[in-house]
Amino acid sequence: MSGQVPSVVPLESNPEVFSEFAHGLGLDKSYGFVDIYSLTDPDLIAFTPGPVKALILLFPLNDFFETSKDDTSMIEESTSEPVWFRQSIKNGCGLYALLHSLSNNLQLLHGESKLLQYLQSHPVTNNRYADKLTDEFILSISETNADHFQSGQSKAPNANEDVNLHFITFVERDGKIYELDGRRPQGARLLGKAGKSPDDGLLGEEAISNRVQWYMDKADEKNKLRFNLLGLAPSLD
Repeated sequence: MSGQVPSVVPLESNPEVFSEFAHGLGLDKSYGFVDIYSLTDPDLIAFTPGPVKALILLFPLNDFFETSKDDTSMIEESTSEPVWFRQSIKNGCGLYALLHSLSNNLQLLHGESKLLQYLQSHPVTNNRYADKLTDEFILSISETNADHFQSGQSKAPNANEDVNLHFITFVERDGKIYELDGRRPQGARLLGKAGKSPDDGLLGEEAISNRVQWYMDKADEKNKLRFNLLGLAPSLD
């Protein structure tokens, strides 16, 4: 892709929007996205269907976050990195968060999934998808599913508008917890070892709750309430 960077209308942090998009990409109907109201409160966690296989955080950007995404202090050697996509589409962070959630839970995708077929037919080094062919594949997904960028309860902004909200994803792989941000040049960020069995899901993982709290503590005071959290979990239907 050359010339102007392609852009899309930002996805709304809405479980119905994310679920419909995910099912279109091949997610089995037995799973979908749900609102997550707490990462630590046992009573609220008990009301959430489990296991939660991925978490998507929406948070307000500021200059500190823009600088810290390049930080290398939390990187260490890993023998099995999660699937990570470089973000090449403006305002596409919700799409990349969705792809990160699904691509690191391939067991939840049915065999006819175009995403699953692409990943299986296009292996890359260290699971980092940052090549031109992948950029074209992701852009085709965004064009095919353009209606999802316009759906939601709130009025969608223009595709070329500068939006100061950003999505990232948390997943578990081989007993380790990772943060996935398509705009981070180094790829996946290792947060630490999982404290529970993968069968128990991500709710209650200290590495994730500490990281989310870090984002909240570093947010500008006027944006403290502009956070939202979705989870990939068994469907409520």
